[in-house]
Amino acid sequence: MAKERLGEKNIDLLLNQYRSERRRLMFQLDKVRDTISELKTLQAKAAKAAPETTVKRGPGRPPKVQDGNEGTAKVAPKRRGRKRNVRAGGYRLSPWDEMVIAAIKKDGLLPKEAIMEHARAWAKTHAKKMTIDDISVKVTRVLQKLSGPRGLLGTHRTGLRRGYHYGLKEWFFASSGALRKQYLDRLVLEPKE
Repeated sequence: MAKERLGEKNIDLLLNQYRSERRRLMFQLDKVRDTISELKTLQAKAAKAAPETTVKRGPGRPPKVQDGNEGTAKVAPKRRGRKRNVRAGGYRLSPWDEMVIAAIKKDGLLPKEAIMEHARAWAKTHAKKMTIDDISVKVTRVLQKLSGPRGLLGTHRTGLRRGYHYGLKEWFFASSGALRKQYLDRLVLEPKE
């Protein structure tokens, strides 16, 4: 069948090509075998020449030296990561946290600007020495803390304005984080005048 498609000259050329490729591969195989045997003999000689090798130090900082004696200092055991302080009740709430939660319970889903207005009014009586910039920083930190994974607030993005609307965690689905439909009426889109 191959003779029908290929002529005798082509078959001879292919046979010569495959034979020369086989000779080249056999030569390479012999070279690899010779190299492996040389490396094994070098390894055996190196093992005989240095039977008493010192213990190599692992990666990291060397042990502390006391009084010229290496390794006599006690090394504290390594701790893995940071110890997490998880309480069953979530975060301990500060007066600022309670002010933000009370404003949201009273007025519904609020954007940060509305929460800032509540915070400025609250700070006039509770934190008189704080500037407007300090109040803004404080409210930003409170919102980040309370809307985090362990916090009491959830976030909703309407798409009608920049930023989030903040609401209580129970107003949102736990699995998806989407706002429940029965709380859409609590959404504050425009500030009160």
